[in-house]
Amino acid sequence: MTDISRLERLQALDNDAFKFQRGIERETLRVDGAGTISQAPHPETLGSALTHGSITTDYSESLLEFITGVHNDSDELIEELDSLHRFTYSQLKGEHFWAGSMPSRLPEQEQIPIAQFGPSHSGLMKTYYRHGLWHRYGRKMQTIAGLHYNWSLPDAFWEQWAKSNGGSDNLQDFKTKEYFGLIRSFRRHSWILLYLFGASPAMDKSFLDDENDNLESLGEETLYAPFATSLRMSDLGYSNRAQKDLFVCFNSLESYADTLVKAIKTPYPEYEKIGIKTATGYNQLNDSILQIENEYYSDIRPKRVVGSGETPIHGLRDRGVEYIEVRCLDINPFEPLGINKSQMNFIDLFLLWCIVQESPMIEPTECSLLRDNSERVALMGRKPDLGIYFNGEIEPIKPLSERILKQIYQFAEVVDEHEGCTRYREACTEQLAKVRDENLTPSAKILQKVQQNGSFSATMLQRSEALSRYFAALELPKEKHAEFTQLAEQSWLEAKQKEEESIGDFDTFLENYFKQ
Repeated sequence: MTDISRLERLQALDNDAFKFQRGIERETLRVDGAGTISQAPHPETLGSALTHGSITTDYSESLLEFITGVHNDSDELIEELDSLHRFTYSQLKGEHFWAGSMPSRLPEQEQIPIAQFGPSHSGLMKTYYRHGLWHRYGRKMQTIAGLHYNWSLPDAFWEQWAKSNGGSDNLQDFKTKEYFGLIRSFRRHSWILLYLFGASPAMDKSFLDDENDNLESLGEETLYAPFATSLRMSDLGYSNRAQKDLFVCFNSLESYADTLVKAIKTPYPEYEKIGIKTATGYNQLNDSILQIENEYYSDIRPKRVVGSGETPIHGLRDRGVEYIEVRCLDINPFEPLGINKSQMNFIDLFLLWCIVQESPMIEPTECSLLRDNSERVALMGRKPDLGIYFNGEIEPIKPLSERILKQIYQFAEVVDEHEGCTRYREACTEQLAKVRDENLTPSAKILQKVQQNGSFSATMLQRSEALSRYFAALELPKEKHAEFTQLAEQSWLEAKQKEEESIGDFDTFLENYFKQ
């Protein structure tokens, strides 16, 4: 599984190579005191959801999203994420951050508010894209919250890694190729993250409109799967019939980009029936398999910061991969920020391990089997005799997980030696304990609480109230509060500028966007 020569090359790198660069995007629903999704607009004092770089909304007007900067110091990352939570909580009026990934008790579809981004062309595009998600998948599916982990390695790593691995003269091309190798390795092993960090084994019955044979009832309002780790990451969470047969290839940047562009240009019969334009706006941006690249759901994405109006695919093709985005992480209801430093340290290790693995190309047949792995672990990951497809065979999940974690521990030793610490070995040891005892996993702990209370929503409301008490007791320093207030005010000025710059009609703007 591990190419020892590549591990030895890793050990030979100097300390600067191991300054992991990471950022976090954390989503959370705003709910009222009864645990019902908020009908109130995004608070004006938080700034413009369109232009604020750190506090925005996702699908729903009630689905907050916190976005940190990039940090190579995990303490600084946690500090920024904490400050974003504290400032935002100070601006809420009688509302809570919902503690879990699966949503609170939901009203009818049309009562779930869609995020509004103002009348500028870019703002309208964001809102109409969400209209498309509504008409294609329903609004309920878009209320799920997750945590995205953005990760990259510094130039000091890439310069040394390229030299030791015979990389090309073009460092960016080498980085892009290696990041795609990381992604392929990740897709072969990401099921282990669902087991270790999945935290959504139950949901409120209001989330589903139809019965599901994979779930059992608990009382009158809760559904759960006895061995589930992450219903969020199962087909019960993000389900998409149109994408089932879409083979988005991660074998190279060229094939990845070509496949997504083709999906954006290929009409889908069911979406053609929806129609695009209405008398008052748009039902969707187009009637293709994908409206835009972001509609393709994957547990990991290659990413790059792009300019205003630039498509993600254009940015990747033009300048290569800058970082990767891990998208399969549930919100941990037991952590105020949804994640802790030990989990971050392990994810750093896991991604480093992925980049050092041999990662052959993924063919369509294997791609389907890897999807099956994720679905099985999401629904039945804590089942002791669960089988995982691995290297052409089916292996029991527990011994396979332990074998992988012992390999990752070797990388923990390398990083700890370079950093002069023990935290990476400690993080790995903590995860190994979960493999040996599934009752230590977040999903098992949450399900135990839900079964004790007899209700998913009641349990998550208790956790949400505890979060409110936690953030209410932590007063943000005055200078930090003033800084966030200034950022909010500046974001409104930037939003106004976008409105003034929106010359011409929206139809032409959209047409030009897709011409890229």
